[in-house]
Amino acid sequence: MTDLGAHAIGSGDRYRPNAGTGVPMAHAIGREIVRAGLADREFIERSTSGFEEYRRLVEPWTVSLAVKVTGVPAAAVRELAYRWGHGEPVGVFDGVGLEEARALADLSLLTGRGHGDPRRRTPFHLVRHAPPVDLTDEAYPVRLTRGRRLGTDNSRLLRSGSASSLRRAECVELSPEDAERFGVVVGEEVRVATRRGATTAPVWVDPALRPALAFMTGRPPDGTGAERAAAKASCPIAGAVEFEAAAVRIERMPVGAIRR
Repeated sequence: MTDLGAHAIGSGDRYRPNAGTGVPMAHAIGREIVRAGLADREFIERSTSGFEEYRRLVEPWTVSLAVKVTGVPAAAVRELAYRWGHGEPVGVFDGVGLEEARALADLSLLTGRGHGDPRRRTPFHLVRHAPPVDLTDEAYPVRLTRGRRLGTDNSRLLRSGSASSLRRAECVELSPEDAERFGVVVGEEVRVATRRGATTAPVWVDPALRPALAFMTGRPPDGTGAERAAAKASCPIAGAVEFEAAAVRIERMPVGAIRR
C-alpha cells in the first residue's frame, strides 16, 4: 500500500513530504496523470465539471517544483502518479486535513474512481496551496510540527509499574541527520528557539523523520514555550486550524543551564 504520508518505492526507501505540502503533492500527481494520458476522459466529461479549471490549477506543479516544495524525490512522485492512474492501491495517511482530502478527491475524479453522477455532475475542487505561515531560513532552519502521539494523553503503565516507553511527550524529535548536524544525542536537553519564544526539551531521534523536520507534542515540558512556538496555519475553506508549524533552531544548552 502506498500513501502520501510515507510511501515506498522499488528500493524500499521511505520518504515523507514536508509538513503542510499534501496539496502540492496531490497537484503534482494530478498533473503527471493528465500529461501521461492516464486521466479517464470519458468519466470526466460524463460525470464531472470544472476539469479545465483543475487542469490549469495543477499545470504549474511540475515534478521539479514538487520536489523543491515537498522534499519527495521525483521518482516517487512519478510512481505515485503511475499507480494512481492505473488503479493500483494508493492509501491515504490518517489525520489528513480538509484541503488535502479535497485535493485527493480530485485525483479520484481524474481517474474515474470518484462518485460522479451524470445527472448532477461532481465538481473538481480547486484547492490552492497555502504555504506555512512561518518560513524557515538560515537562522531558523528546521520546521517544527506539533501533534499527538500514542500515550501522550493517556498515561499508560506497564505491568511492572513503569511508564510506557511510548510516552515521550516531553521530547523534541529530530532526524538522525539533524541530531548529527546540531551535535546532540538522545536524552540531551536542548533549547528549541523560534521567532516568538523558546522552550527546552530532551532530544529523541526518530529515523522516520526527514532532515530539517522536527516534532513535539502539544504538552511541552514547561507548559508554555511550545505553545508560543507553533504558528497556526488556518484552512481558508473550513476556517479552522489545519496544522501547526514553526521555524525553529536547535541550540545546545550550557552545562550549567541543564535542568536537574
